[in-house]
Formats: sequence, C-alpha cells, structure tokens
Amino acid sequence: MPCDRSSPTSIIGRIVFAILSLLSLIFLATASAPAQEIARPVAQAQGERRALDPLTADEQAAAERVARNDPKVKELLGETGVRLVSAVPVLIKAESPEKTNLAQREIEVVLFRPQGEVGARVIVNLPQHGVVAVTRLASDQVPFTNDDLADAFQIALRDPEVLKALGPEAQTFRIRTVPPGPATPKNVVEGLPVRSSDPNDPCSKHRCLWLMFRRGNDYLSQPSVTVDLTDKRVYVEKPVTDRKADH
Repeated sequence: MPCDRSSPTSIIGRIVFAILSLLSLIFLATASAPAQEIARPVAQAQGERRALDPLTADEQAAAERVARNDPKVKELLGETGVRLVSAVPVLIKAESPEKTNLAQREIEVVLFRPQGEVGARVIVNLPQHGVVAVTRLASDQVPFTNDDLADAFQIALRDPEVLKALGPEAQTFRIRTVPPGPATPKNVVEGLPVRSSDPNDPCSKHRCLWLMFRRGNDYLSQPSVTVDLTDKRVYVEKPVTDRKADH
C-alpha cells in the first residue's frame, strides 16, 4: 500500500526530522565559531613580528647585509675587514607615545673596522630593507667582541714571557666565547676591557684587554697580561716577589 504523504503520521515525521536537522546545524555552527575565533588571533600572532621581538637568523643576516651595502657605511668603513659587533631590535620613539609604531621592525647594527679603529651605528628599517640613519662611532664607543679577544690572545702568544708562564699547554688555551658554546674547553682565556684614567697610560686612549687564564675551575695568578690592541703590544705584570727582587 503506497504511503500517503499527507497523512498526519507522515507530516509529524517530517516536522520532527526538520527540527532535528535544524538543531544539528545550530550546534555545529556554535561549536565551530569559538574555534575559528581562537584560531584567527593565534594565526595573526604567529605571522606578526613586533618591534622588539628577538631577531631570527634570517632577520639578522638581512639587517647586516642592508647595513654593509649602504653607501654612507661603505664610505665610512670601506668594504673589507669590517666586523659585525651587534644587531638588536630597537624601538624608535615618536613625538608622542600614541604615534609610536610597535610593529615597526627597526634594527640597530653596529659595525667595526679594526684597521683605523672606526665604527658605525646603523639603523635599518627591516621591512623596507633600507637604512634610516648612520652614526660614526669612536673606538671607545664600540663594545669588545669574541673577535677582539681572539686577536688579543694571538698577540699575547707571540710574547716569550707569556709562553714561558703558560708552559707547554700555551697552545691548548681557547677563548671563552659569548654566548658560550656547547662544550667548555679545559684551558680557557677570558678578557676584560681596560680603560686607564692615567693620561700617560696608552690604555687611556687605546683599546686594551686584560687576559685571564683558567685551567678547569682555577684561575692562574700568572701571567697577568694586558694587550693593547691598538698598538699590538703586550704588557706582562711581574709578580710581587719579582718586583721586590729587582729592588
């Protein structure tokens, strides 16, 4: 017997089916909406880079490349023997806090040429791959780096007194890098900047490092070495007992 679509039973069944279908759609819509609202900010947060977010390796390389290729920087430093000292995000303040762009990626790149001891502070607009400003830096305005410590150590190793004090292990010392590497060598040389207040002391004007030698956890009392990176000279401080004997 064929089904009568106009019968009360058939009509009620279709109504119930329609209501259940509508409720299912409403449930799916309300369940997916919060997920979409949550996913959207997360995606935006992952894609956006704020002004002071740490640099990625690609960003640092791009900022350094832009700084080195700037005509003013080339005129100031040349193109050979120029070292990267640092590259850090900076926030350039506007006239009023409301106008400060917190999403503007500007990077302060500091470059240094040891020959002639001249440096440059370069502000790079990363999104536009352009240079905003270039400032000349004197040698005493440029921080020391691992490269300076390596240079100072190599100069010190040419000094007979240093070699005598360190003994057969002199060539086994390695510079302490910043940040430190995965493995710390047994024999380490560290450096501290020296700036003398005595106008007759070369280190009142020159770039000087005081070298400290460490075996394991113990620092060596000798040799006490100061290296003048500007004049490539080594000063070895004599022990107190030796100074008394001289008198």
